[in-house]
Order: sequence, then C-alpha cells, then structure tokens
Amino acid sequence: KLGSQVINKVSLNLFGGYTAGTNGVELGGLFNIDKREVRFFQGAGLFNIVGGQVNGIQLAGIHNTVLNSTKGFQSAGISNYVKGNFTGFQTGGIYNHVTDSVNGCQAAGIGNFAKKKVKGVQIGGIFNFSNKEIEGAQVAGVINYAKKLKGFQFGLINVVDSSEGYSIGLINIVLKGYHKLSVHANETTDINLSFKTGNSKFYSILQAGMKSDDRNKLYAFGYGLGSELPLNRKKNIVFNPEIISNYLYTGTWDYLNLLNKVQLNLNVKINRFVSVYAGPSASISNRGQDDFDSDIKPKFSTLRKT
Repeated sequence: KLGSQVINKVSLNLFGGYTAGTNGVELGGLFNIDKREVRFFQGAGLFNIVGGQVNGIQLAGIHNTVLNSTKGFQSAGISNYVKGNFTGFQTGGIYNHVTDSVNGCQAAGIGNFAKKKVKGVQIGGIFNFSNKEIEGAQVAGVINYAKKLKGFQFGLINVVDSSEGYSIGLINIVLKGYHKLSVHANETTDINLSFKTGNSKFYSILQAGMKSDDRNKLYAFGYGLGSELPLNRKKNIVFNPEIISNYLYTGTWDYLNLLNKVQLNLNVKINRFVSVYAGPSASISNRGQDDFDSDIKPKFSTLRKT
C-alpha cells in the first residue's frame, strides 16, 4: 500500500511495480512505473515509465517513457520517448523521440527526432530529424533534415536550412545555400544541363546531356561533386574543381558505358544571377560494348574503350 511513496534501493517485480522512485536496481517482468527519479538500473519486459529524471541504464522490451531528462544508456525494442534533455546513447528498434536537446548518439531502425539542438550523432534506417542545429553527423538510409548543419550529413536526400558543413547524397538541398543551373557543352555531348546544390565548400551535381548528331546520338546521365574556391576578395572570380561520373546511353541498357571526368573551371560572375565559365577537363571512359549493333538506333561509335 505504501509502495508508491517509497524510493527503493532494490525493487523486484514479478509482473510490475509502481513506486516513488529507484536508487539502485529495479526489475519488472512486464513493467515499471516510477513517479520520480530513477538512478543506476531499470529493466522491464515490456515498458518503463518514469515521471522524473533517469540517470543510468534503462532497458525495455517495447518502450521507455521519461517525462524529464535522461543521462546514460536507454534502449527499447520499439521506441524511446524523453520529454527533457537526453545525454548519452539512445537506441530503439524503430524510433527515438527527444523533445529537447540531444548530447550523444541516437540510433534507430527507422528514425530519430530531436526538437532542439543535437550535439553528436543521429543514425536512422530511414530518417533523422533535428529541428534546430546539429553539431556532428546525421546518417540515414533515405533522408536527413536539420535546420542548421555544423558537421556532415550522409543520406540519399539531405535537407538543411543553412549549412556550415558537408552534405553527401544524391540530392542535397540547402535552402539558404548554393543553387546553380548550368548550361554547357563539352567534347562528348553538345547540350548539357547541370543542377548544383549544397554550399560553396562542397556541392553535389546532377547532370544530363545529349549529342544531337542524328547519325550517332548519345544520352548522358551523371552525378558529381564540386567545390567553389574564390580567387579574389570580391569573390566574383572563382575556381571550381569538379568530379563527375556519367552513364552513357547508346541505344541499349544491356551494357555499362561510363565516362568519368575531372574538370577545372574558371568562373567569372557577371552579376548575382549570371556567370560564365570555361576550363580544361580530363576523362577516362569504360565502355561495356565491344561492338555496337548496327541495328540499334541511336548508337554511339566515337567512345574508345580504356
């Protein structure tokens, strides 16, 4: 009857327990509910609910809920919820949610959420979300989002409001960052469009091009990385080293034809919206087709195998 008013040093519950708090070890076959602080160790077969702070290790087969801050190691088979700050390592089979700041690591099978600043690492199978600043790293299978990035992101899609770090992925969007649409020609394709996003220190390139010759048509699709290095104080003359890998479509998808290119561009900015550039490039091609089928149209016959 007095269990809800007692802070235990050792609490062993066959099914579940409802106590004022724990200052030692608490084990529950199904659940543990503590009105106030839990220190050192808490484990339950299904879930733990703590109204105060948790300092130590908290383990649950399904879910952990902490209505204050947590410091230490927290792990659940499905999800974790912390209403205050979290410091340490948090791992959930599906999802982790912190409504304040994170200082440490979040790792989940699907996703992680932090409402405020993250200082450390977020690792999610599908997504990571930091509603404020992240100082560290975000790694996700699909998408990462942070309002302000100080560190790096690695995922299929990376989105930030502003960035002082690096985003590595197929699509990198910095809302207050680097956005450029380039129209150009080179020695392989007559018309090319490149969309460059990220920040001036490091940006990604999505590129498509074609050769308009009716007798030897060619289509190219590529991805690359680049950087912008200013050469004067006004930053209206810049140097752009870029690496791009293009897949070359020659009339069939049965062969892997790649053209890998390093290009060194000198870029002169005319105004805020327009600039012109030119520069040398070095290319290495890898052609999967030894002999092109004369019946396939369009075809490409000028790329040499190396």
